[in-house]
Amino acid sequence: MKVGLKRKSRLKRFWVYPVLVTFMVNMCCFGAFAGQAEPDSGFDSTAALIELLKSKGIIDEKEAKGFLERHQLKTRASQQVVTIVPEENREKYMQELTRDVTEKVTRQINEVQKEAASSNQYIARRAALLEQEVEELQDALEKEKSVRNESWANRIRFGGDIRVRHESVLFDRNNSQFIEDPSNPGTYINSTNDEHRQRVRLRVGLKAKVIKAKDVSELFGLREHEKVHVGELDAEVRVATGSVGNPVSTNYTLGDDSDSRSDIVLDRANLKWSYKPREEVWGGKFPEASATFGIMKKPWYTASSSLVWDSDLAFEGVALSFKSDTLKINPLKSFLTMGYFPIQESTWSQDDKYLLAGQVGFSHKPLYGWRYKLAAAYYDYYNVEGSPVTSTVRSDAELKSMQHMTPKFMQKGNSTFVMDKTTIQPGGSRYTGYGLLTDYELLNITGELDNTHFWPVHVTFYWDYVKNLAYDPDNMAVKEGISAADIEEVSGDTGYQLGLRVGYPKVRERWQWNVSVEYRYLESDAVLDAYTDSDFHLGGTNAKGFIFGGELGLYKNVWLKARWMSANEIDDIEEINNQTDDLAVDTFQFDLNAVF
Repeated sequence: MKVGLKRKSRLKRFWVYPVLVTFMVNMCCFGAFAGQAEPDSGFDSTAALIELLKSKGIIDEKEAKGFLERHQLKTRASQQVVTIVPEENREKYMQELTRDVTEKVTRQINEVQKEAASSNQYIARRAALLEQEVEELQDALEKEKSVRNESWANRIRFGGDIRVRHESVLFDRNNSQFIEDPSNPGTYINSTNDEHRQRVRLRVGLKAKVIKAKDVSELFGLREHEKVHVGELDAEVRVATGSVGNPVSTNYTLGDDSDSRSDIVLDRANLKWSYKPREEVWGGKFPEASATFGIMKKPWYTASSSLVWDSDLAFEGVALSFKSDTLKINPLKSFLTMGYFPIQESTWSQDDKYLLAGQVGFSHKPLYGWRYKLAAAYYDYYNVEGSPVTSTVRSDAELKSMQHMTPKFMQKGNSTFVMDKTTIQPGGSRYTGYGLLTDYELLNITGELDNTHFWPVHVTFYWDYVKNLAYDPDNMAVKEGISAADIEEVSGDTGYQLGLRVGYPKVRERWQWNVSVEYRYLESDAVLDAYTDSDFHLGGTNAKGFIFGGELGLYKNVWLKARWMSANEIDDIEEINNQTDDLAVDTFQFDLNAVF
């Protein structure tokens, strides 16, 4: 039975092939004569017939694929139309063909350009929107930054420090008991009874950025990124404990019965303009400048020395400062500082007391690990020297003028004399105040040599030298009524200090440390005793001796400090006393310091 079916299928296929071939030929001929009536209808009847035969099982997959490929080849060949143009019409035909092609290409180019223009406009609109959004965002950030910068909370920095001290003052039992206090004539200082006291120093202040470099640049129409600006303006205010009549001490003694607890002094009150150029200006060689007006810290470089100026002294006046350049890699830098400082102003005298001063110096790094700094200063005091009074009868204005010649504050050591040499006459008055016996023009040379080979430990040697160029024993002898030789025996014009410090330059972190030793020699008229160190030899001049000290950090911004000062006078204070030392004193100070 299976054999019969197989044979029948073969017979079926045998007669189908002629029929299929005949049909395909007829369809091809019909398509040719019909002129391809529906070339774009999308329906291919031959391909459909092949698919139908394959689905009925009359032909298999391979046969259907072969018929379909031959049909597609014939179809592609029939679609290639060949145009035959006569010779005499060829040029016209080519022109028309060229025009048609040109129009078609031009039309396509225009369409492409329109599409491109439309795309470009869209992109441009999007870019403009994005740029506007970026600008709005930048404006918002700038406004926020401006508000933040303009806020006084960000422009003001508060701070201060506190020091708690135990101090022991130990006197030699053989000291003279008759050492007059020059700031309070007719009284004597304590020179024999040891003192043990506790003292506190508190300083609290603020610094405010009034005008920044950017603010000034905007004011003058300069852009922020431009190399040149016209500076900044800062304000500083600080108050401290201390005594209104004592410019070199801000200590308050616990348990003091003089009601000095109410004394709060204005320790800082100044405006400071500063100009610090960027390093690109003139190759970094444009000078840095500043000007400070008001009550300010010491503007001079003194190399850790208080030979001329006490560390607590505030200067009142104006100071100008210049630095040579801003190049960080420059091993040699110079500086210049000048200043005018009123000392004592009086409505009863035209001879107000003031100081004119200037300092010039440089720092140099000749080798790795070595640095030295050297400066020379000239301090010229005006109208501080006393003048003898000979008239017996004087008006109230003349009396007040004489009072003006007496220093407002003195410690001890300077050569003085009683300015009123007259005796009391009927209807007259006598002024018994002291006047300075000499004028003061100081030449001060100071410097230091620093070695950092053991970094962070520094080994620093520093020195300070001062000489009073106005010291004149002959003129002093005339005022005092004695010989110049006698003047030279009890006075002098020179001072110096030598020091060595090993350790951290500034102790502010835990376990940082330093130790130091100094020797100081300061003759009576080398400097004004009112402004020199108030601790060594209980303040003033005419003193020599050693200072030993050290510091140790306990925590961040908390540290201990200890000093031992052993001092003797250079020349006898009391002429009637023939003992070796009229005033020998040792002072021990132990401090707990904190900065906030």
